[in-house]
Amino acid sequence: MKCDLVRMPGTGLLQEVVYLVSQGADPDEIGLMNIDEQLPVLEYPQPGLDIIKELTSPRLIKSHLPYRFLPSDLHNGNSKVIYMARNPKDLVVSYYQFHRSLRTMSYRGTFQEFCRRFMNDKLVYGSWFEHVQEFWEHHMDANVLFLKYEDMHKDLATMVEQLVRFLGVSYDKAQLESMVEHCHQLIDQCCNAEALPVGRGRVGLWKDIFTVSMNEKFDLVYKQKMGKCDLTFDFYL
Repeated sequence: MKCDLVRMPGTGLLQEVVYLVSQGADPDEIGLMNIDEQLPVLEYPQPGLDIIKELTSPRLIKSHLPYRFLPSDLHNGNSKVIYMARNPKDLVVSYYQFHRSLRTMSYRGTFQEFCRRFMNDKLVYGSWFEHVQEFWEHHMDANVLFLKYEDMHKDLATMVEQLVRFLGVSYDKAQLESMVEHCHQLIDQCCNAEALPVGRGRVGLWKDIFTVSMNEKFDLVYKQKMGKCDLTFDFYL
């Protein structure tokens, strides 16, 4: 089996944790590198698919593609995929702040309008509801590790152990405890107020911006689009 790994959407934080665990690196080392060069994006024109094909296995590759558009190696179980899902209320706030922060996006509309577009599947990313449910249908596949963003904050040690087993790397007890501590440091660096002024990494971020009316409408849409799915999320920690 190939050891190529595609990191699916959830957060850029996961890509750094995956790199940390797979390479036995430390937070300071990651802080000095361009992590996007270590985990190129499959569907981006740069660095390009030809260059990705030339990378030495095991390769770490990330993507935002729906499951059905991923390379056949993933569908056939010949490569591994880690998918991270985040509760959609925090996700839509984080998306909004991200769009507002980039010159290329230059979104200047209201959050209410942005949220309506999210609920109606009108954002450039397509339907979050379809995307997450499509991967959830494969969460029991041997080559798929389905993670939740909130669990990284709630029980990081268990998540690191899952990653270690899934990636096939070896740590003794002391090394594993050290790796968990390194991941804690990395998350603190990424989510503290100074490193992330808009607070996009917090769990429960949505409570600061959702109105009562917006929350009721979102819950209704969520129930309509996710009602037949047994995937659950933590909206509070």
